[in-house]
Amino acid sequence: PLLGFFFSFLSIVTSPKNVMGIVGQDTILPCHISSTKPLENIEVRWKKTTDGRIEDIHIYRPFGGKPTQKYPGRTSLPTDGFATGNVSLTLKNVQPADEGTYHCLVMSRDWSADAATVLSIAGGNPGNWQHGPAP
Repeated sequence: PLLGFFFSFLSIVTSPKNVMGIVGQDTILPCHISSTKPLENIEVRWKKTTDGRIEDIHIYRPFGGKPTQKYPGRTSLPTDGFATGNVSLTLKNVQPADEGTYHCLVMSRDWSADAATVLSIAGGNPGNWQHGPAP
């Protein structure tokens, strides 16, 4: 049946809606792929939206050599991520400017899926906070 055809290509990307980071600490932005197809030749793009601007933060291509990184040395993906479906982004030495909405976009030849996570930052100098005083 036609319905079975659609489910044979089912791929879902999930991540939590909100993550709290602490200034100076490493933070993981979780992203997991559940797919009924093998995770072969997939590209993972982590993007950040700030005030309507979209920036590529980390791009991994299966045959593209070194990953593209907006913050060299500060971002990484798990080395076994494609085997386990874990393509979470580790952001090292989190800074207040890292706050924003991050999108995990996973693409293959047959499908693409994405999920968004809002990173909020705690710690640092409260005088630099732009979202009002802490409760």
